[in-house]
Amino acid sequence: MKVSSISLFASTKFSSKIQNWAAKVAGEVHLISDKTDDFFDHTDSLLIFNQNQDLNQDILEIKARCDKQQKPVHKIDINGTLQVGITNFDLWLDSTKAKNLLVIAAEELADNPNLERYLDAL
Repeated sequence: MKVSSISLFASTKFSSKIQNWAAKVAGEVHLISDKTDDFFDHTDSLLIFNQNQDLNQDILEIKARCDKQQKPVHKIDINGTLQVGITNFDLWLDSTKAKNLLVIAAEELADNPNLERYLDAL
C-alpha cells in the first residue's frame, strides 16, 4: 500500500462515490467537515480528479493553498487515456513519496462513468 491516508470532504457526492475506493487503497480515510485552517496539517499532497482539465474556483483555491505550502499536486483527467493516467499517478506517488492525500473533485464528476473505470484501475 503506497498511501497511508486519504482525506475527503464529508457530505459531498464525489466523496460518497469514492469512499469505498479510498478505504481499499489507504490505511485510513478521514472525512473533513469543512476547510478549517488546520485541515491541511493532515495531508502532504493533493490529488484532483477532473474532466477535460476543468477546475472550478473551489478546487483552484485549494490547489493554490497547496502550491503555497509546497505540497505536491497531481491531476487525473478521467476523460483522458486510462493507462497514461494510471502510470503518471504511480510515478507521481513514487517521486513525491506522498502518503497522506487530500482527494477532491467537482461534484458533477461523480456522475461521469469514467470515474468508475479509473477507480477500478487504480
